[in-house]
Amino acid sequence: MKIFVTVGTTKFDGLIRYVDEHFKDSIHEFTLQIADGNYTPDHFPYFNFTDEIKDYYRDCDLVISHGGAGSIYRLLELQKKIIVVPNLERKDRHQLDIARYMSEKNYVLWVSSFDKLTDTISRCETHQFDRFRKQDFFAADKILDFLIPEVVRKP
Repeated sequence: MKIFVTVGTTKFDGLIRYVDEHFKDSIHEFTLQIADGNYTPDHFPYFNFTDEIKDYYRDCDLVISHGGAGSIYRLLELQKKIIVVPNLERKDRHQLDIARYMSEKNYVLWVSSFDKLTDTISRCETHQFDRFRKQDFFAADKILDFLIPEVVRKP
């Protein structure tokens, strides 16, 4: 299985180091996106940033992602299997809330600690995720309806 690990735009050395050290003998093929992290992987191909991230998303079978909303929603739109690992190295903890919410909706699997990754990767092979359906949101219409009653706007 081709597994892509992404940390988005902020470093998440703990995740990158764990994958590099604990999956070096894995049967899976890993590629790592490390952002501006300080840890440099020894066992897998990696890069910092790319404008072609969608190519990596499309070419993999599974994505292990930090808990950033932008990354998760983009991956869900592409219908990818996702394991979310909230980046608790950050000062804020919002990624934990996002991971829990997405897991409750059965869009992703998430792990609370790195040592659960091996079992969760195995689970992904047979897990039936719910399909994410993007809902368009037209904020301008809602704001106008609130500010200017519909009767005034439409003759």
